[in-house]
Amino acid sequence: MPQPSAPPRRLPPRRAILAARLALGLVLALALSSCLSMPKMLGGSDDAVLVLDGEQGHEVRLPKGAALTLDMRDPGLSGYSFAGASFDPDLLRLDGITPPTSGRVRYMFKAKAKGESDIQIKIKKSEPGYRPDVYKLVHVIIE
Repeated sequence: MPQPSAPPRRLPPRRAILAARLALGLVLALALSSCLSMPKMLGGSDDAVLVLDGEQGHEVRLPKGAALTLDMRDPGLSGYSFAGASFDPDLLRLDGITPPTSGRVRYMFKAKAKGESDIQIKIKKSEPGYRPDVYKLVHVIIE
């Protein structure tokens, strides 16, 4: 004769609430992380914004036609000034440079053709004979 099964074990109310909060937190974290990169067909963009703080060298992949924004600290705060940017004009077009606001500068590029190019943002001191240094280096791969 089969034994009657015991009723399912229930968690104490505090533990049940804690478990429900943890499950809700995980669901929200997964939902928000998927919103960080929305597919283009759903209204997302292939454009890229790189915040170039810390390291000097960076790399980015983007499709032809996408915009690339390089956001960086203004070196004027350290006694330097921008000395130009070098890149392959067959692959990239410089669309603009925002003037320093709140200590930040933005270089805006457009990917014109498939290929690879390095963008070098150069700085210099305003001393006679001072040669420009590479401030930021970004390797761009256009697919």
